[in-house]
Order: sequence, then C-alpha cells, then structure tokens
Amino acid sequence: MEGDLWSKTPRYTIDSCSLIDIFGNEKMVSKDITPGLWKKILELIDQGVIISHIEVFQEIKKEGTKGEELYDWTHANTGIFKDYDWASEGPIIRAMSPKYDAFVNAKVGNVHADPWLIAQAKHRKLTLITEEKFSTSPNVQKHKLPNVCGDPLFGVKSIDLIGLIKEQKWTFG
Repeated sequence: MEGDLWSKTPRYTIDSCSLIDIFGNEKMVSKDITPGLWKKILELIDQGVIISHIEVFQEIKKEGTKGEELYDWTHANTGIFKDYDWASEGPIIRAMSPKYDAFVNAKVGNVHADPWLIAQAKHRKLTLITEEKFSTSPNVQKHKLPNVCGDPLFGVKSIDLIGLIKEQKWTFG
C-alpha cells in the first residue's frame, strides 16, 4: 500500500465476508464488476479510515477457500489488521457471553472474528462493515453480526458495502 497510511482516525472495521465479496466475481460489489468501489475502499484503507481485526486476518489465512488473490492481498496489507486490545475488547466479549454464548463460541477451525469485530467496533466507536444480514428468525437471531451489533448492550452500527457507498455518497459513472 502506498500513500499516507493512518492519516485519519478509523471510522470502520471490515468483516471477512465483505472482503470475500470484493475479491469474488459474483456480486455487484466485486472489484472485477465495480472497480471504482475497490479504488475508493483502498483509499479509505490507505488513509486508516477502514481497519479490521487480526481475527479477520486469521480467518482468511486459515481458510484456503477464500481465494488466492484475497489471501495474497491480506498478507501484503497486514497493517490494517489490528491486534487484540485485551484490556478493552476482552470485557466487551465477556459481556456478550451470557446472552450470545453460541455466537461468542462459534468457531471456524480455531478462529471466530465476529465477536472480536464487535468488540473492536464498540471500543473504538467504529461502524462495522459486513455482508451479513439482520435475521428475524428466532433460531439464528443471536448468531448474526447485525443482530448482536444492534443489541443496546453494544450499540454498534453495522452496514454492508452498499451502505458504505451511500454513507460516503460515492457515485460511479
């Protein structure tokens, strides 16, 4: 990454599913379909406005199914993946456990970024970017990022990539 890394205060943290959709070739938000979006996101990453959690890096690293290009980009841009802030994030995750035990303890291999992303967003007052959708089903309600983010206990705003486009007032010609 070139440029003025970390010149601005972080405003967003990004989930692996959003990065997967960007590096995929099926969704409208794919960098292959909407390269202008990827350019704008890279600018925000370069400025330090978009960060992520080291757990997202670990998710992408551990799962070979995420795609070689994403894997390579992730490893070339490790600076956006912030390490654990145990003193600040740990208590937030502990506060999740009683109500969202299955959410906190669901793991893909040894990794589960979702609770850490919420803790990072809550602690740093960030908006979480995720492609997960709010669920109204009582069976999975506690397991979706937007559901847990929206709990008044955490009060974390979550948006998808289209929401980011709207929030940033980006247009593409």
